[in-house]
Parts: sequence; structure tokens; C-alpha cells
Amino acid sequence: MMHDLPRLIRYRELLWTLALGEFKARHRQTFLGVAWALVQPVSMMLIFTVVFSFFAKVSVQGTSYVLFAYTGIVSWMFLANSLSAGLPSIVASMNLVTKVGFPREVIPLSKLLTTGFDFLVGMGVLALLLLAYEAPVSSVLLVVPGIAVIQLMFVMGLVLWGSALYVLKRDLGTMLPLLLQIWMFLSPVVYPVSLIPERYQTLYMLNPMALIMEAYRSPILFGTLPSPGTVTSAFIVAAVVLVVGYAYFKAVEMKFADVM
Repeated sequence: MMHDLPRLIRYRELLWTLALGEFKARHRQTFLGVAWALVQPVSMMLIFTVVFSFFAKVSVQGTSYVLFAYTGIVSWMFLANSLSAGLPSIVASMNLVTKVGFPREVIPLSKLLTTGFDFLVGMGVLALLLLAYEAPVSSVLLVVPGIAVIQLMFVMGLVLWGSALYVLKRDLGTMLPLLLQIWMFLSPVVYPVSLIPERYQTLYMLNPMALIMEAYRSPILFGTLPSPGTVTSAFIVAAVVLVVGYAYFKAVEMKFADVM
């Protein structure tokens, strides 16, 4: 990695160019433009609010269910959209991969930049919702960017690993929607961890997204610092996934042209 990272940095302009091209392609000739980044999380928030707040009457520890659900959904959509866009990215760019010499990880990472922009827009809307619901605002919110960096590391590792594996195992693309759906319902996206029986919570918290969402909600919704154990565990998992994902990508990179 020490050899590959400086080369990746030298190609940062290509990374930005690909990301900008992807961003323009997504929003060109659309009626709502950038606002489409909000349609999915907001619509999901409204649906789950009706189901879990009005019908199921799920308790979220005294905070608004709208804020609770939207925080989880924005975090989840960053992961889901990044994987959906990043996994097929190498195969979709086969002309570049087979003809031009550059670090191939630039391609999936450019997708990550685009979905990262949507995530930032979503977090901006979350800030407006916090003001509208008069949620507690304190200095503990300063830890939120650090939690976002941990999630970025985790998602980046998954995207690099998944995009390389997709080249070799195309059925991964068929499985991805089902895997994401299962993973979402096994994560505290729209329900609190307290709904999980206590004897299963230790096992449940092995899910990295459960750690990350709990770390987000502590400062954003309750004005408290996330537990050191939660943050430390999330960071360790994210770092391991990033290193392993990047190492796997570089290990099979030379096979891309032959397989495609």
C-alpha cells in the first residue's frame, strides 16, 4: 500500500474528473437535478415514520422518530448507494481498464465521491431537521465528522473489495440487492437496538453498521458522546476492512483485462 498510495495521489485529477463526469451524467436532463439525492431518504423516512411511529408505536428513547429514522437512513443510503454504484464500476469501464495505464482503484473511488456528495446533502437536511425539532445542540456534535470518516473507511474498503470481486464473480451483482435488504433489516436503521433481546445484543453489535449508527445517534439525537468501546470497535473494523479491501483489489488488478 505504501507503494500504491503515492501513485493514487498522483492521479487525483483523474479521480475528480471521473467523479464530476459521473455526477453530471446522473443529474443531466432531470427535472429535480441535485434534489434527487433527497428523494430516496426522505421518502423512506416518511414511510417508516408512518409504520413504526403511528402504527407500531416504536419507542426511540424520547427523541422524535423522524430524526431517529432519518439519521439511520442517511447513513445506510451512503453504504447501499456506494456499493450499488461501485461494484459494477470496473466492468462498466472496461474500455479504460484494458487500454489506459492508471491505478484502477480510481474508478470505484470516483463512484464513492459521487455518493459521498449525496451523503453530505442528506446530512445538511438532517441539520435542518434538528433545528426544526429543536434537538439539543452542543459541542459533542464535533465528533460527527470523525464518525463519518470511520464510515467512509469502512465503505471504501467494501467498495474496493466488491468491485474487484465483481469482475471475477458477476453473480455478485445479482445477489447484491438481496444482501443489502437483509443487511438493512439486521441493522438499527429504523428501529432501536433496545428492541433486540438483551441476550442477543452482543452478537447483534458485531454488525459494523450497528456500531456506526449508534455512534452517530449519540451526539446527534441525545447530545452525548458515543461510548469509547463503540467508536474503537467501529474504527478497528473499518481500518481492517479498508486495508484488506485495498490489498485484495491490488492483488487481482492485473487479472481485470484478461477476465473482461
